[in-house]
Amino acid sequence: MDRVWLERLALIVPGTAATRWLLIADLVCLVALGLAARRPAIAIPLALGGGFLAVNVLGMLVTDFFVGLALFHPAVGLVTLLALRRARWLGAATLALSVALGVVT
Repeated sequence: MDRVWLERLALIVPGTAATRWLLIADLVCLVALGLAARRPAIAIPLALGGGFLAVNVLGMLVTDFFVGLALFHPAVGLVTLLALRRARWLGAATLALSVALGVVT
């Protein structure tokens, strides 16, 4: 009974194959965010570490790792969309892909 809210979110949680592809899209977005910084050699590992920390914190907050992962994908897309100028399309594509694959799979 405590996890009834989790069953309602099943519509937005992508399947396992889709999650793997979305993780690759997230990786590309995080690397692009790191490359946009002044010191990419430092910023890329920081962006990847921050992403790893964020996905784990989201998983703990919603008490289910896969729901946290489903929230992480659009968040990375949104941050990339808002933070980058030249690669803004990358964030928009990741955001649209995460929503579309969440509904389809």
